[in-house]
Amino acid sequence: MKQILLFIALFTIFSASLQSQSLEEADRLLAGKKYKEAAAIYYQQHYFNKAIQTWQMEIDALVKAKKPQEAELLKPLQKQAEKLARMVSRCEDIQIIDSVIVDKKSFLKAYFVGDETGTFEQKNNTVVYENQLKDKRFFGKINENGLFRLYSQVKIQDNWAENKLLNLTSDNEANDNYPFVMPDGLTIYYASTGNGSIGGYDLFVSRYNLANDTYLTPNQLSMPFNSVYNDYMMVIDEVNGIGYFASDRFQPDDKVVVYTFIPNNVFKPLNNQDERTLRNRALITSIRDTWRPGVDYKSMLAKIKSDIEKEQNKIIKDFTFVINDNTVYHTLTDFKSDAAKNSFLKTKEMENNIKSLEDRLDAQRKEYSKADNAKRQSLMAPIIANEQRLETLYNSLKILTIETRNSEIRYLRINN
Repeated sequence: MKQILLFIALFTIFSASLQSQSLEEADRLLAGKKYKEAAAIYYQQHYFNKAIQTWQMEIDALVKAKKPQEAELLKPLQKQAEKLARMVSRCEDIQIIDSVIVDKKSFLKAYFVGDETGTFEQKNNTVVYENQLKDKRFFGKINENGLFRLYSQVKIQDNWAENKLLNLTSDNEANDNYPFVMPDGLTIYYASTGNGSIGGYDLFVSRYNLANDTYLTPNQLSMPFNSVYNDYMMVIDEVNGIGYFASDRFQPDDKVVVYTFIPNNVFKPLNNQDERTLRNRALITSIRDTWRPGVDYKSMLAKIKSDIEKEQNKIIKDFTFVINDNTVYHTLTDFKSDAAKNSFLKTKEMENNIKSLEDRLDAQRKEYSKADNAKRQSLMAPIIANEQRLETLYNSLKILTIETRNSEIRYLRINN
């Protein structure tokens, strides 16, 4: 089984390198009896029925050549393609208002949501989601096995409690990441490389069970939300009737495309469509193909964004800093104490230093993962030193933040 899973993983890496290959190229390879290469392109281009047929040709050729073990390794790929063909046939009929290609490191800038939806921060290859009340947050964090798992924190008075691992169904060798929780506080969308993922990250939804502090078995979202690429960070703004998700399908390594869509109240599959149409809708080859006749989607999107801007502009928010349960500051002029204001500016400077060090450490870790043993030896010491420095900065920031808050509270008590 492990050998088969490894083969599938290697195939995924191989087929990802074929993103730019065309259907015509696959047909040419098929005509030349290069079945494996042709099947990989069909698969990556979402022509799964063609991939199934072509892999069968390769399996038959291997059996004829008395290579049964190699033929056996192709059967899980064929099974996966069969699953994907079924998913394409059940592609959901959603209206995609817009799509924008953005830098992967700052993709959240394309998410435009109202205050009721909560806030998001991109940090350390995950997203920290905080609810509207700012008393609970969810995020991905690497565990002792080097895998992302989802955690939550609750705020008790002015302090965040310890991280709590979400009791989700997880694969032992997969990542769970990029969480978003609906305003009901129970429904969670997240991305996982396990649970039957068809690509890298797939989008899933689950619901918290209050009775036993667990989450229900996650449901894999349909196409076009999921693909054989990485699909993640589903966010739904119920108030404004809009949703977002990100995907790296057909994008360079440093880019993702963020899709803006109108969420359906219930699942609506595309019906009575031919294979090519279903494939194109599953891959989102054209957002115009998802539009309804006579609907002005540009005006609709402009109005939604305008309504959200009006909502957000009611209060000018340069930042959000909680003083106590009843007081939240959003600008420097909110501070009454000069000492607290200066202390707060130091926290912002420290946050910038932390971000710079996190970026440097991330680059060092990537270099380490690709280096040979000799190079790794030279990289190990600076990585450990920066990790220790980062831990010190985290602790210093926590202490300084508490001092800033207490300084302002003391001033308010004395002068009010």
